[in-house]
Amino acid sequence: MGGPPHLICIIDDDPSVRRALGRIVGSFGFEVQLLASGRECLDGPHIDRAACLLLDVTMPGMDGFELHALLRAGGRSVPTVFISAHDDEGYRQQARSAGAVAFLQKPCEESLLQDAIDKALASYDTSRP
Repeated sequence: MGGPPHLICIIDDDPSVRRALGRIVGSFGFEVQLLASGRECLDGPHIDRAACLLLDVTMPGMDGFELHALLRAGGRSVPTVFISAHDDEGYRQQARSAGAVAFLQKPCEESLLQDAIDKALASYDTSRP
C-alpha cells in the first residue's frame, strides 16, 4: 500500500473515550483525527480527507445520526462506524438505515473495531476513482 495512511476521524464528546479510541486506531497504523463534536467535524478540513468516521451516536447539540445525515446531504459519503455506550436495537436499526458499515458498543473490542474499520476502508477504496 503506497501513500500516506488512511485518515480515521473519531467524533465523540467524551475526551477519555476519544483519546482511548485514538490510541487504539493509531496502533493499527492509521492517521487519526480526534473531534469533540459534529460542529467541529463540519467546520474543520478533516472531513474532506477522511476514509472512515467513528461516530458517537449520543452527543450534545448534534447527535451522530444528525451529523451523518448532514454530511450525506452535502455530498460527503464517508464510510461510518457508529459507536454507542448503549446497545439499543433502535440505534442499531437507525445505523443500518443510515447505511453504516457497523454499529459497535463502547467499550469496543479491538478486534471488532479493526474489522469494522477494515470493512469501511474496503468500501472507501472501491468508491475512489
